[in-house]
Amino acid sequence: MTPTTQQPAAWPEGVIGRYTTVGGSTVDLMHTRKGIAAVCCGCPDAEFEGEFDSTYSKGRAVRRATRAAQDWAQEHAASCRAVPRPGSE
Repeated sequence: MTPTTQQPAAWPEGVIGRYTTVGGSTVDLMHTRKGIAAVCCGCPDAEFEGEFDSTYSKGRAVRRATRAAQDWAQEHAASCRAVPRPGSE
């Protein structure tokens, strides 16, 4: 018998980063019109970072918000034991 390699499913549209939780679910990072959202697909927890506007250096604000969302997503994924919700990828 030959081992097979399973290809991961495509990420949902708009997802720019993904963290796997302890329970096997994911925390997805997505750009929104005004910031970055980190949403757990296993439990109701989520985090929003941002509030971008034209009066501030948008590039710097996006990088800062993305880093904060990544930090939250990684910390949440390390402790969330929720299993994936049916129908969520």
